[in-house]
Amino acid sequence: MKEYPMVTISRQYGTDGNAIGDKLAKKLGLPFYDKDIIAIASHETSYSEKVFDAAEETATTKLGYALANRSNRMVYGMPFNDQLFMVQSGIIRTVADRGPAVFVGRCADYVLDGYKPTIKIFLQASLEARIKTVCEREGLQPKEAETRIRRLDKARATYYNYYTDRKWSDIANYDLALNVSYLTSEAAAEILAMFIREVVEKSEMMNSPTAD
Repeated sequence: MKEYPMVTISRQYGTDGNAIGDKLAKKLGLPFYDKDIIAIASHETSYSEKVFDAAEETATTKLGYALANRSNRMVYGMPFNDQLFMVQSGIIRTVADRGPAVFVGRCADYVLDGYKPTIKIFLQASLEARIKTVCEREGLQPKEAETRIRRLDKARATYYNYYTDRKWSDIANYDLALNVSYLTSEAAAEILAMFIREVVEKSEMMNSPTAD
């Protein structure tokens, strides 16, 4: 049985990252975590899932997020949003301690960096493809979908950049960036599964005692 690393998926809004991640996890036989991290965090604290969602999806500029964070009440000596991030990070590491898994979002690539062997993936697509996906998925008109995509992409980037000191969209931070504009979620998951299996196989060969 192959020993897979952790798999993290960062994604532009409207790339169907949840569906792709779920299918990928099933193909690899691994647990899948997306909103589950928020659900666990909510269960372990007195805060609702909406509070954790809002921390990631309402920021639009790094400065604005920093100022909002400072204005939040202090909890255990740190700003509220920082506490929420620390709670989620702790849960991600605890889950990772149980064994390999597929994580979507939550800065999991950064949280697990140097903690567990991890394959980091970034999903992107053309704006046109994402508008089509969001319209079909959420019942929005194209203009509404575009506005939502731009706002949430900006918020995700701000949140990620603020907590990681990395650039969310910089593909140099990832092991693979996949354009899913012309792919179904099933096809995208199969491509990712093939890539991960190949990485694991090559790694096993390199670490084999018989390898030169």
